[in-house]
Amino acid sequence: MTTQEILETLLQAKKMEKEIETYDEAATNEVAQLMSGSFVFPLYGALWQNFLDMDTITKQLEEMYDSDNHYGLVYFIILLADAVNYDLPNHYIEMIAVKPYVPIISSAILSDWLDYHANSEVEEIEVF
Repeated sequence: MTTQEILETLLQAKKMEKEIETYDEAATNEVAQLMSGSFVFPLYGALWQNFLDMDTITKQLEEMYDSDNHYGLVYFIILLADAVNYDLPNHYIEMIAVKPYVPIISSAILSDWLDYHANSEVEEIEVF
């Protein structure tokens, strides 16, 4: 997804936000977890393969979440994806454009990210 497509999707979703007065929080949590699970692991892998410092990225995500900077976290994910040419799902962009959904998707992303960061085993490759 190009920057232009992201902006167009955000603007369209922002128009729809006014129509969303009530929402099912449990269903929104489930959707956020499913969506996050579909892209966090491949994105993490793409960043690692490009030799980015995963400890620093993880610390930054935690700091943004802990300071309730949910918008910063979800937009930081866009920047990370763009840095490695990873295409985020369109539904991610639509979801982060709706204000009540942002903390929910932020929480789902951080949860998946921390889980993967804690459980991933990085093996050094010997070069002969």
